[in-house]
Amino acid sequence: MLSVVSKEDPKPGRWILPIVIAVLIGFTYVFVNALPAADIAASTTTTVPATTTTVAQTTTSSTLPTDILAFLQELDRFENVANDLQIELDSVNAAWEDGGDFDETEAGFIAVKDGAQELANQVAATSVPTVYLPAWPETITASQDLVEQAQLVIDGLKAPDDGTLRREAVAEYAVKTTAFNDQLDVVRSLTP
Repeated sequence: MLSVVSKEDPKPGRWILPIVIAVLIGFTYVFVNALPAADIAASTTTTVPATTTTVAQTTTSSTLPTDILAFLQELDRFENVANDLQIELDSVNAAWEDGGDFDETEAGFIAVKDGAQELANQVAATSVPTVYLPAWPETITASQDLVEQAQLVIDGLKAPDDGTLRREAVAEYAVKTTAFNDQLDVVRSLTP
């Protein structure tokens, strides 16, 4: 008598291995291509001529005194703070324009004003090397202008108009930030 031969696959999971291998190859390809290119230093060969002449080297010192270097770093910090305050003011204003909450917007504008006041206090209290003294009073004034303009933004928010005063004050704050940064550049230009 003939026995019935089963047509079922005796190893039903053997199709999984090729799929796993294909997936691994695919992931490897994707991740390897996502890596940044390696820095490969080009090899250079130089030949030295048989006869050389020695030239006396003069060293020129381009280093600045530490007080001037510290002061220039402080100017960079002032500029970064002013730019961050500008970004924050624009962000708070944009949130208000998109239907934000009045109390949150007012608190955001007050935080910018407080930050501008802190910046102005730091500018006024900075120890200034002698070479920069002629331009420093204008820098103090430019920093104080940021505080006054931030207050005008707050006043514009509270004004009973259609928002025009606030928008104009926000635009003027950007102008004052640029003027402050330009004044910092004037101070930097006095570096010996």
